[in-house]
Amino acid sequence: MIQFLKANAVLLALVAVILYQQSELKEVERTLNYIYAAVQTNNNDIQATREEVWAVSDLILAVYEEEAAAAE
Repeated sequence: MIQFLKANAVLLALVAVILYQQSELKEVERTLNYIYAAVQTNNNDIQATREEVWAVSDLILAVYEEEAAAAE
């Protein structure tokens, strides 16, 4: 009977450890999802800025070409 109780106590302890680790993994998953969302937002901001820079570059080139054509 004592062996049975010891075995069940060990089994319950293992279940408790597994449940604790599972909840820790959920916290890690939530944190990683938060970080991923922040990185995606940052990436979207970078892409928008890049497109704005390209638009300004295109505008500068157009003005330069227009001035070069007018100078000829």
